[in-house]
Amino acid sequence: MYLGVSFLCFFFTFLIFYKGLHTLACYQCPRRSFMAAAVVWGGLLIISTELLSLIAALSFWPVLLFWGIAALGACIIFVFLILRPKQAAFSKRPKLNRFEIVLLSYIAFVFVATATIALVSAPNNWDSMTYHLSRVMHWIENRGVAHYPTNVTFQLFINPGAEFALVHFLILGGGDRFANFVQWLSMAGSVIGVSLIAGWLGADRRGQVIAAAIAVSIPMGILQSTSTQNDYAAAFWLVCFVHYALCLKDSPSKAAALAAGISLGIAVLVKSTAYLYGFPVLIWCAGALIRKSRVKTALPWVLIMALSVLMINIGHYARNFSLYAHPIAPELYRDKTTIWGGLPLPLLISNAVKNVALHMGTPQAAINKTLVRALKIAHELTRVDISDNRVTSHRMAFDVQFSFNEDSTGNFIHFWLIVVCSAFFFIHRRWKTTPDMAVFALSLTTGFALMCMFIKWQPWNSRYHLALFVLWTPFIAVVLNSVNNSRVINAAILIVLLSALPWVFLNDRRALIGKDNIFTTDRISQYFISRPEVRAPYTGAADLILSKGCTNIGLSLPNDDTWEYPLWVLLNRQGAKVRIEHVNVNNASARYSATYPFNNFIPCAVISLRPQEGSGLTIGNINYVKQWESGQVMVLR
Repeated sequence: MYLGVSFLCFFFTFLIFYKGLHTLACYQCPRRSFMAAAVVWGGLLIISTELLSLIAALSFWPVLLFWGIAALGACIIFVFLILRPKQAAFSKRPKLNRFEIVLLSYIAFVFVATATIALVSAPNNWDSMTYHLSRVMHWIENRGVAHYPTNVTFQLFINPGAEFALVHFLILGGGDRFANFVQWLSMAGSVIGVSLIAGWLGADRRGQVIAAAIAVSIPMGILQSTSTQNDYAAAFWLVCFVHYALCLKDSPSKAAALAAGISLGIAVLVKSTAYLYGFPVLIWCAGALIRKSRVKTALPWVLIMALSVLMINIGHYARNFSLYAHPIAPELYRDKTTIWGGLPLPLLISNAVKNVALHMGTPQAAINKTLVRALKIAHELTRVDISDNRVTSHRMAFDVQFSFNEDSTGNFIHFWLIVVCSAFFFIHRRWKTTPDMAVFALSLTTGFALMCMFIKWQPWNSRYHLALFVLWTPFIAVVLNSVNNSRVINAAILIVLLSALPWVFLNDRRALIGKDNIFTTDRISQYFISRPEVRAPYTGAADLILSKGCTNIGLSLPNDDTWEYPLWVLLNRQGAKVRIEHVNVNNASARYSATYPFNNFIPCAVISLRPQEGSGLTIGNINYVKQWESGQVMVLR
């Protein structure tokens, strides 16, 4: 039942939007219809989540009703559209050549392989275990996305856009079986989107197929597409924004401005880096509109975009401002991860170099160590601390690694593709004949520069770069497609694509092949793939509580890096209807403990990961003493 409802509500609704918009577009471009349908669907997702949360109705039947009404409305619109006289018919498409067939076959293979991984494997991304999926479970329990008392503050202020989609998938799917598909669908949509952007930049059909193939072969993207992280979701909505910004620049209209604004708004709601990557494109678009017409004419389009971004994010802004007096994040987090105020140029260059170096990892550890040593020497010669806390989060040690981990893998070949294609483009002065290409490249480079100016270096910053790598692929494709020697270029492209296959098969958390692959590892073990040592303590605690018939369970967790989601899985695996709330909260969200429905919560057992509570704890006027302990996990009753 849940499976059927999920596909009915999500994919049938999207399909109707797509077919209706495709009809409205006179069958000229299915890809544009897809992008338009995605924006409409995304807007409805945000609206439904916020509105249902306001009335504490974010649950199965209200969500089903909303999407059912949306599907019915889309059907009515579709029927109305197909009854209209068609202004154009399907055009006969020329046959694909062999190289294009090979590229499309590669794209299909990666899609099928990653979809298989997404379906079979359990969510096990580190951040998902701490806050991505944990916050979704609290939202489902609370029937809304309002802030709540929690020891893991990332569950509150971190941008929730991707999780808005996740909460619908989990509510209608009856579990997390389809949770990985939020990112997978984002990858598929991004591949479609970059082919359109390549077309706007002047690529023919071959160039557009090249853009799609290169996009789908990005190592970080391959790994992210099968996880419940949020980087590919942010990339997809930025691709939508760039697509519609280009549409707006060339053919101003309210629809294009609204679609661009909604896309950028959702991108920002998914990840804060979208502010930095979207800003240069926004300035480019606004400048082009002003050049085409007077400021008074261009201003309405810009205002539509700005208001759309604000309206999409206003709910999250309000919740954060109410708790932290800031719409984005609490002061402590901002100080640890972001750069505020002017810094000396050498420090900013250091940050940029270290971010680039994240993509320089090779399978040879000796080469990686040599690179690290060389960069450290260079920093010493310029009297710059390579771990300066003004540009390095938590003064983390600088290192360069080669990995198959979705949080840290680099995009070595794709980085050099960007460098080589950019050098070829500007050395041969192609910018004189294709100025939009030059401004596009400048916008992406500016986005990276802004990222280095505002985001401190961390070992996992390479995943923040995913959106930029995806957006660079149309530029790469146009340049490669313009080279006369097609045989050499075709061979180079195939080498790039084949070099990405190890990331399809050897994902270190969701491997397709090998000893601990997704087909031979049971689902519960997959949740703990990164921390197998905590499976026994977590399982033991859950088994004990369930054996006692306890349904009100308190969580006493020490910090933001604590794994919570596996406890939800284990405590709900027998179909028991349990209520799980955080207790002994000692941060700003503690104030919610005194409000309904949290003020009437009395746990019959507490799972604690705080060693100091080994002698017992008090909640209200009730004392809880240790009943069981394994590793760092205790059960108190």
